[in-house]
Amino acid sequence: MKKLNFLCSELSGTGGTETVLIKVLNHLVNKYEITLTLSNIPEEKEWLEKIDTRVKINMFKGKGNISKLLFILRLFLFEKNTDYISLSPKMVLLGSKIKKFLNKKYQVISWFHYSLTDQDMFDTEHTLPYADGHLAISRTIEKQLEDLKIPREKIKLIFNPIEEYDVLPETNNSKKINLFYAGRVMLDGQKNLREMLMGIKEIDNVHLDIYGTGEELEFCQIYAGKMGVSKKITWHGWTPDLWDKIKERPSALIMTSKYEGLSMVMLETVARGIPVITSKFKSYDDIVKENINGYSYPLGNIRELTKAIEKVANNNLNPIDVKNSISEYYPEEYFKRLDSSLEYFLDN
Repeated sequence: MKKLNFLCSELSGTGGTETVLIKVLNHLVNKYEITLTLSNIPEEKEWLEKIDTRVKINMFKGKGNISKLLFILRLFLFEKNTDYISLSPKMVLLGSKIKKFLNKKYQVISWFHYSLTDQDMFDTEHTLPYADGHLAISRTIEKQLEDLKIPREKIKLIFNPIEEYDVLPETNNSKKINLFYAGRVMLDGQKNLREMLMGIKEIDNVHLDIYGTGEELEFCQIYAGKMGVSKKITWHGWTPDLWDKIKERPSALIMTSKYEGLSMVMLETVARGIPVITSKFKSYDDIVKENINGYSYPLGNIRELTKAIEKVANNNLNPIDVKNSISEYYPEEYFKRLDSSLEYFLDN
């Protein structure tokens, strides 16, 4: 049985990447000997309990960058008959350099869950081209890889998996626009909640449920007070089982992100027949289809954001049509693409 080691860095334990990892690892463990390597101890560890017990979890528990480097080096130097799926550009670079220097035979495949260009976390230009292959979770990331002069034959577009769910029942209070946001609470930066709060200020009959937390939670709450929208918002804090909390169908998920990879909460929302209101970050249209499962607006344009909110309230999008709009992400189709893509890269 072939061995695969999934290499991850800086996972919090609460994000969409963890949700995808659970599904993918639990599927692949039936075909491969799987290891999950974490270069940090996640803040929340509950998600690890959902991973099949046949998956070996290898977690860095030391301190300091040198110790962490040695931890990763040992993988590439001493593991035998193992290929690597890396969610970290730095580990792609390290593994590829060792492979070339020591003439190793393993494959290093990249699998990134964020936009490659609209972020300042990693130097993708000088790391990603070294990988032997790339699993792209969105058309935008596929295009970004091509822009890095990576040959088309080294890229496979697989998207992300999402379960099929029953459409949630309609909320009893149909007169109010019930929006929700789920994710890290950031006033500015990637999640850009400042824009969301500015948008709901312009609409009277709206309520916003915010599920999530973060270092900027207090700043967001203070800003909401200054904007005069505090009474329109319920702050739920970190919610590990979001869909146990949301029992009735909200009017829409709202996202004002500056960038995303492929948003899992957006997929989970649409799969339950709930529309989406979103900024036009790169790759948003891998999920959102205008007038079918949601509405979009240009980043920074509060007037268009309020129009999108009003469209959700007035147009009554059919929840079955909303759910069916993302059929390519449901497990049967997704795992066919994943399996064939891995076979293509690992057999080369």
